Amino acid sequence: MPIDTTHDAAQRIAGSTDYNDHVFSLDSNGDPYGYQVSNAIVHIDDTTVDTNGDEIGYNLYLDAQTMVTDGSLVMGTIASKELYFATDGTIRAKFTTDGYFDLLSSKLKLNGNSGAANQVMKSDGYGNLSWTDLPNQQQAFGNIVVTGEDTIQADTTGDTLNLVAGSGISLSTDGGSDTLTISASGGGAAQAFKNIIAGGSTMIADSNEDTLTLVAGSNVTITSDSTTDTITIAASTSGDVNQSAFTQVASTNQNTIQANAESDTLTIDSDDESSLDTRYKADRDQIDIITDSSTKTVKVNSKVPKTLSMVGKAPVVTKLGENSGVPLRNKFFNVATSDAVSGSGGYVGVSTRSLPLLQSSGSVVDILMPAKSDNSTLQLTYLDSSGTEDIIDMEVAE
Repeated sequence: MPIDTTHDAAQRIAGSTDYNDHVFSLDSNGDPYGYQVSNAIVHIDDTTVDTNGDEIGYNLYLDAQTMVTDGSLVMGTIASKELYFATDGTIRAKFTTDGYFDLLSSKLKLNGNSGAANQVMKSDGYGNLSWTDLPNQQQAFGNIVVTGEDTIQADTTGDTLNLVAGSGISLSTDGGSDTLTISASGGGAAQAFKNIIAGGSTMIADSNEDTLTLVAGSNVTITSDSTTDTITIAASTSGDVNQSAFTQVASTNQNTIQANAESDTLTIDSDDESSLDTRYKADRDQIDIITDSSTKTVKVNSKVPKTLSMVGKAPVVTKLGENSGVPLRNKFFNVATSDAVSGSGGYVGVSTRSLPLLQSSGSVVDILMPAKSDNSTLQLTYLDSSGTEDIIDMEVAE
């Protein structure tokens, strides 16, 4: 029959403080102590409703033997506690806090079947479990592997491996002693090389008694002595026997010069490029090459004057995307002075650097640059493609 319980805030259902309502705490009669409902089904209704006011909760029904719900049934703990299962007042299994299922009774049946002695549990791969007998224990190799060859694999428990005698090999077996004898039927092993490698090619013996022939090439003689089993290879040359020499002369971004004969000649020449800048003397930036056959030396004399070098360049990127640069030129001005000046007069020449600019008319003008505020270098002001003015510090080296 149903039970109606009415209580207010001052009243509540309470268990025994002596036994803490634990199901395995026994009262004075030896019975588990707890809340008792006689001849009734306890109905717990979850009255949760959705946004439309419709009830979406679930119902749980309990009696002395059965627990039923119209939703998913979950039993567990939310604290770090174990979950136990018990029969006959004895705990039989539990879930540990780290997720293990511990079968404390050490007993298991599959559909009421506990299996026979020494059987094991087997799955068919679809979740179906059954008891099965262990296969006979066999100490054997399931695979026979030979490098570069197919792997021989046992297909059944009692599969057979067949050994076949190849050329020059004989096999014999003794079933009584479980012995397999492998013998060479082609005579004793020969102490010889089968492959000879020369000049990048491999010569392979085609038969057991094949012959290797050595042929003397140009300027080479071969002699043999059958008594001492000796082969002598000698070279006959008309010049130096060994020469350490370069057959090629290479320079960065230039064609490689290669010798075309045993006694080819390399010529080293100089070029006068004084026409590059007509403001300087003809012998400026000139290199003289002097050879001395008695000492077998080549001297390279440079006539670059010991003045300010023109290593400074304005950075330029060509239309091919390569980093290049326009060399700066020396520019001289007369400045009045009261000191003595060569050739009389009251002016002395003062040097700076300029950037040569080719105009559309074909004439070249020199662009002068002011000194940086700290007098460390010159500065070039320019407009970039966006119209923004920028300044470059020109690295002018001594």
